[in-house]
Amino acid sequence: MLLNLFKKKPIPKTKQAPKREQTITAERQFSGTKQSSNNIKPVNIPVKFLKRLMPLGQLLIEEEIQALKICTENFTPGSALFIRGTEVDSLVYLCKGTIYLETADGIGQEINEATLKALFPLSSGDFHQFTAIAKSNVMVIYIPKTVLLLNRNPINPLKDPLLASDSLQNNPFFLRFYDHFQQHDLKIPSFPEVALKLRRSAMQDIGIAEVVKIVNMDPVIAAKLIQIVNSPIYRTLNPISNCHDAVNRLGLKNTMNLVTAISMKSLIKSEKPTIKKRIQENWIQSIKVSCISYTLADLTRQTNPEEALLAGLLHNIGSLPMLMFADQLSENAFKVSELDQCIKSLQGQIGTIILERWGFPDNLKAVPVKVSNWFDHSGETLQLSDIVLLAKFHFLLTQHEQRVELPLINILPAFQKLDAQLLTPEQSLQILQDAKQQISETMKFFMA
Repeated sequence: MLLNLFKKKPIPKTKQAPKREQTITAERQFSGTKQSSNNIKPVNIPVKFLKRLMPLGQLLIEEEIQALKICTENFTPGSALFIRGTEVDSLVYLCKGTIYLETADGIGQEINEATLKALFPLSSGDFHQFTAIAKSNVMVIYIPKTVLLLNRNPINPLKDPLLASDSLQNNPFFLRFYDHFQQHDLKIPSFPEVALKLRRSAMQDIGIAEVVKIVNMDPVIAAKLIQIVNSPIYRTLNPISNCHDAVNRLGLKNTMNLVTAISMKSLIKSEKPTIKKRIQENWIQSIKVSCISYTLADLTRQTNPEEALLAGLLHNIGSLPMLMFADQLSENAFKVSELDQCIKSLQGQIGTIILERWGFPDNLKAVPVKVSNWFDHSGETLQLSDIVLLAKFHFLLTQHEQRVELPLINILPAFQKLDAQLLTPEQSLQILQDAKQQISETMKFFMA
């Protein structure tokens, strides 16, 4: 593990039906905890609108959305939509108006129908995490929360392009890439032999001498390893000049993770400015998410921090085949927006394919596809993919230059597996602050 680097201060389906304008008539099917039935009015909700809701659009095809039993309810200003701590019997979405959500510690947030946050549910899980108060005349819709269990992973357009969203079906780059994929011509980066051999050997009872022999097969990796172990990150008393002393200083697991990290930097290169920029952005994100993953794993003590570090580095590996494919095309053959949309939609599924072909264990190869779905359910206990998903969430919080709309962290299944006091908004800020210097030091070595 990158021990000194990550040390921190203690912190207190079926195919789509033919396209046509469709609506669903909503009917009241709830009783007991909701408002008076006088507030209930039948309403026609366009399927097109429902497909925009998260995670419905990711998890369900159009026919499944049409089959949902959806209910609506109206609230007047000052009315409580739901109370924190009460049982959740459905996913709740804001359809019209403005509401105020308040947590147990009094922190609140206002959500309006016009904001992108209204596309995410206001509640999920077993119990409401907020008290919701109507600030205006409000209409909400209720969708059975069992939809989260209908499909544990996002829809995979690579199995059938008709499963893709409307925008992806009309994306010329996606259509070309899909044909490329169907011809079994998917080019996957070749993972350096040294890193693969080291991972395989690590499963056996090998000693430092065998590890050194493997690392020395690649002089570049060996030199980089020595450079890192001599850096302020490890603060060795005496300079290290050979691979044997470096491995001895780092330990076997730490060496394996460092070699994997160093190797990933050289998986793909391009001379085209657009592709080169995307590669660099992808690598920077993987480093930052890995740093936060390690910090979160160390905080929760339910997953191995070393494994979380590696999982963070691998979480967006699925973008590489699409970047490689784009690099083969002329710069006028596609729009950058088409490539970006394709990466956003497909990198989870492709990432899992890559890690499977590379022979990574199940818990690691599942990470790319699971972190593509904010509402992924990976069992009752905290999993490696939950840690990386929360790390990705925290990373995106810092991306002020990019407009990234995120759900409320309290409603994420991964967050709800944590101890109630473990990850408050204040602690989230502390985690990011603690990771800031660590990320800066990491970048010096892995961006060079």
